Amino acid sequence: MRTLDATGKSVDEAIFNGLRELAISIDEVEIEIIQQETKGILGIGAKPAIVRLKEREPEEIIIPDYVLNKDKPREPRERRERRDRNERRERRPRREEAAEEKAVQAETEEAVKEAEAAAAEETAETECAQEAPRQREPRQRRERRDRRERRPRKEEEPVLPREEIDYTAEAAEGNAAADFLKGLLKKMGVEAEVLANVSEEGIRLRIDSSSMGILIGHRGETLDAIQYLTSLAINRSRKETGYTRVTIDTEGYRDKREETLTRLARKIASQVKATGRARTLEPMNPYERRVLHATLQNHPYVTTYSEGEEPNRRVVIAPKGK
Repeated sequence: MRTLDATGKSVDEAIFNGLRELAISIDEVEIEIIQQETKGILGIGAKPAIVRLKEREPEEIIIPDYVLNKDKPREPRERRERRDRNERRERRPRREEAAEEKAVQAETEEAVKEAEAAAAEETAETECAQEAPRQREPRQRRERRDRRERRPRKEEEPVLPREEIDYTAEAAEGNAAADFLKGLLKKMGVEAEVLANVSEEGIRLRIDSSSMGILIGHRGETLDAIQYLTSLAINRSRKETGYTRVTIDTEGYRDKREETLTRLARKIASQVKATGRARTLEPMNPYERRVLHATLQNHPYVTTYSEGEEPNRRVVIAPKGK
């Protein structure tokens, strides 16, 4: 079967170019996206879309056995019934497995509901503690509270306070990274103020502007591209001066995105623990993948790893030991 790698300004255009070259229809090929198109910033870093078209094998026409064997004598009724019973026995474990999975899911949902109900009850009890006389607690609620008190409490992970970074305009004066960023923003037509924080860990830059949405882009893609270009400009002579890490943020987007990814990682880890099945997340950049790996690196029940090629590399959260 023929295989062809085609390119284009978009995925659709690459598929169209490949089909035209192979002279076949889209129903006759299997399509694999090798690379998504990227527009870049000001034309820098733009990449075409690349797809791989693999011609499918012609479908075989399968003729049912009863057509080929229409002249053969009909199978006795007793034998047919015995064969049907055997097939039903083989299908039974699959149904039991599906029922077990539904039961695990139901238990998980029930645990979430109990936690929410417990939180609501504790809030109500706190508000009514000073009121007298109190009404007698309903029996069903008392029994549920007693079960919850007997159940061992899980130790919650301590939430460490985030270190506040002191960005100043003085640190940005004469800083090569800040000067490059100012020039780049000016060419983009964005009015903004650039502040800096210089430490042993590297150079941190913050952009204060009313055009926050334009600077961040879809899931931070524009902000990542600006950071990448600034890092390239600063580390041109890294063989002589060494590598300098550059981080660019605006309106606290990096911290907010990190909190969102942390919550996502813990939520998916709970689902993987309950179902015993691995979950593959959507493609993410290296920074976002590091956040997920770091969040779950000490998890007792799940492990993480990455698979695929850039820019479609994904994080997989899987049960430990599988």
